[in-house]
Amino acid sequence: MKIFKYLIIALKNFKVVGNFIPSQKFLIEKMVSPINKNAKCVVELGAGEGCVTRAINSKVSDDCIVLSFEINSDMVKLIKNDRKNTILINDDVQNIGKYIKKYGIKEIDYVVSSLPLAQIKKTEIDNFMRQIVKYLSKDGRYIQYQYSVISFKKLKSHYKEVNLGFTPFNFPPAFVYVCKK
Repeated sequence: MKIFKYLIIALKNFKVVGNFIPSQKFLIEKMVSPINKNAKCVVELGAGEGCVTRAINSKVSDDCIVLSFEINSDMVKLIKNDRKNTILINDDVQNIGKYIKKYGIKEIDYVVSSLPLAQIKKTEIDNFMRQIVKYLSKDGRYIQYQYSVISFKKLKSHYKEVNLGFTPFNFPPAFVYVCKK
């Protein structure tokens, strides 16, 4: 039933959702593999129905704060959150700085993004990337998946190091960027 609801929401809001089905196990594992138990703050961009959120929650310690952004209020309703330090935020990632300040976060250890960058205006990407880079710890990572390599230049303009991986066992197959400032 949840997958059917996801499909309906995705069909109505494809430009925001970016895919008709949630990410599958292999992609999710690749996205969260860099995260370690010492993380104090993880930010998720584009939580969707919560499949990556659940994986993040299983990787981090109980005292790690997870800020999980999802702009689509219908998607937020699909997320089951039973972890006290995971905060679901039904807002645009353009406002990330506001929430970083609100929750007293000094730095972010990991950002895990499922945003469809190819469908977002360059000025908007530049805006939230500047905010992320500002708060990302010196050893922090920005992790992004996409279905093409078009975003490589965009990410390289914000990060000194951009490593590209590929996950063929996802539908559709996906590229995973791991970026360091």
